[in-house]
Amino acid sequence: MRQYIESRRAAADVEPYRIAAYDDTEGEFTQAAGPSASPLMGITGSLGAVAGTVCDVIRSGPTELEYGGAVGFGDPLTADIAGRAVVAQPGEAYIARADEAGDAGTIGRVFIERGTVPAAVAP
Repeated sequence: MRQYIESRRAAADVEPYRIAAYDDTEGEFTQAAGPSASPLMGITGSLGAVAGTVCDVIRSGPTELEYGGAVGFGDPLTADIAGRAVVAQPGEAYIARADEAGDAGTIGRVFIERGTVPAAVAP
């Protein structure tokens, strides 16, 4: 499957392999700062971006993403406060699923797949 990539202007500096979020300004994005700080948009590539410059944001398909903690194969992933991938908890939105396990600092293979982890059901 191919990636779908859009060029967007970075509202602030963005690190490579990070989760991107919608900015308040139309056509711009910012580095995600958690699962609910702003809607998750996609994932930046290997170059990242400097504020005010245009950057590719991968919106769908396979890509790579930096992990911010322990991630298992198939885990739904959301953003930590630095835009790195962490396992999404019940009720949280996620942007991708892990195609490989890894620890913090791993640049892991993921597949962009948006959704919300179902809320835990009390027995």
